[in-house]
Amino acid sequence: MIFPLVFDIGRASGEDGPGLRTVVFLKGCPLRCLWCQNPESQNSDKEMLFTRDLCIKCGNCDTECYSLARQTVGQYYPPVKLAEMILRDEVFYKKSGGGVTFSGGEPLLYIEYIRDTILCFHSIHVHTAIETCGIFDFNSLEENLLSKIDLFLFDIKTIDPILHEKWTGKTNYKIIENFKKLVETGKEILPRIPLIPGYTASEENLIQIAHFLKKMGIKKFELLPYNPSGVEKWEKIGKSPPANLSKKPLNQVEFSRWRDFFLISLESNKYNE
Repeated sequence: MIFPLVFDIGRASGEDGPGLRTVVFLKGCPLRCLWCQNPESQNSDKEMLFTRDLCIKCGNCDTECYSLARQTVGQYYPPVKLAEMILRDEVFYKKSGGGVTFSGGEPLLYIEYIRDTILCFHSIHVHTAIETCGIFDFNSLEENLLSKIDLFLFDIKTIDPILHEKWTGKTNYKIIENFKKLVETGKEILPRIPLIPGYTASEENLIQIAHFLKKMGIKKFELLPYNPSGVEKWEKIGKSPPANLSKKPLNQVEFSRWRDFFLISLESNKYNE
C-alpha cells in the first residue's frame, strides 16, 4: 500500500457534499492545473510552507519556528487513527446528514488506504464522498472502494483534450472514460465545473460541457466560483504562480451571468446529435 500524506483536515464544511462534513485533503495529484487552489497538494512528498509576514527573524529556522512562519505540509496517519479523527465529528453528521469527503490532490491515488480507513468505521454508517479530478484506476476503484462510496464529486474542466493538456499538463481522455464508467455504475455523481477567468469561464467551453452532460443524462451539477487563494500559496511553497492568473475572485454578477449561460446551454438543442 502507498502511504499518503494528509495536508489538511477541514471540519464542518458545507461545500463538499451534503450536510456538515469532515474533509480529508491528501497530497499528490496527477494534474498540474494552472489555477490550482491548493498547489501544496500536487507533490505527494512533504513540503515546507513559509509565510513571510509571520517571520520574526529569530534565527531558529533549523529547529522550531515559534512564529509558525515555517510549517511542514503533510503528515501520515494510519487508517485507524484517521478514522478515529473523522468520527470525532459523528454527532454533526447525524444532525445534518453529513459525513466525510476525501479530497486532495487526488484521493483516488490511494484507493486501498481510503478503503481501510472506511472499514475502521465498523458498524457506524458515515456518508462518504470522493472529490476527484477523474484520473484513477477504475478497475481498482471497482474492486476495492466503489461499494463504499456514496457520492462522487467529479471535476469537469473542459471537454477539449488539447486545452485540457495545456491547462493541466494532461489530456482528459482517461477522465472522460472514467466519468462514463461511473455513470454506468449508477452511483451518485455531481459534476463540478470550475469557472476560471481566462480559462474555463468561456462560452464555448461551457457549451461543450453542457452538451456532454446532457448526452450523459446528468441533471445535477455544480459551478465552482474561482478562488484566487492559490496565488498566495504558490509563493509560500517557493514557486511562482502563472503570470496571467487572476488575483480577483468572480463577483456575484459575473458568476450569475456564467451560471445563467450554462443553464441556457443545457436547455439548448443546438448541439444535440
